[in-house]
Amino acid sequence: MKKRFKLIYELFMFSLAILSVSFIWIQNESLQYIDKIVWFIFFVDVSIRFFKSNNKLEFIKKNPFDIIAIIPFDSVFQLARLARLIRVVRAFTIVKRYAKPALAILEINGLQRILTFTVILIFAAAIPIRFIEPSITTYEDALWWSVVTATTVGYGDISVETGLGRIIAIVLMVFGIGLLGMITGSIATYFIKETESDDPTTAYLKGQLDRLDELSKSELDAFIAILKSKKEHAEVVEELDE
Repeated sequence: MKKRFKLIYELFMFSLAILSVSFIWIQNESLQYIDKIVWFIFFVDVSIRFFKSNNKLEFIKKNPFDIIAIIPFDSVFQLARLARLIRVVRAFTIVKRYAKPALAILEINGLQRILTFTVILIFAAAIPIRFIEPSITTYEDALWWSVVTATTVGYGDISVETGLGRIIAIVLMVFGIGLLGMITGSIATYFIKETESDDPTTAYLKGQLDRLDELSKSELDAFIAILKSKKEHAEVVEELDE
């Protein structure tokens, strides 16, 4: 349970970092408030790790960018370029620290390839929409519509009117729904693998399966007995849940 919470927390922090990166080049008061919330959460995270460490000096040596990232230079210095640079450092520091589980999830079930293709499709679909839809006059609006359609949010502030536009919308929705399903499945698979890796019995059974042809009769009997035991345990748990 503790490890699962840690994984969820790492994915949460990684998502915050990606969110922060997307706000770096946008000068908007509301988005700046969100960026400050991201900073505060990371500040608390670094502070807790610092105070829990046995060797404070060693922690600082190993995590220099973490320390730099939590100092609110962008609030102290009003130079736009310097503030933006600090925000970049902060965002990528968080990404670097918490990217491991996210990258591992991307490698499951070919998710990385599907994600890349879907992102390209979103940008590409906006090009014809810009020219064939009379109500969409800029590429920015077309891209906004493309993103909203692919993520199945469907705000309805921009809609397509032509037949070709509706066909493009259907393609985007199909790939968007498929991508969301793959993301959910990949995350579930990742958690299952992490849970199994903590179980020494499961690790032992996998090791025995790899050398199944080489097992002696006594080893095979022990292998079967463990499998039966795990099955009975699973059935008991299932009955208790009911």
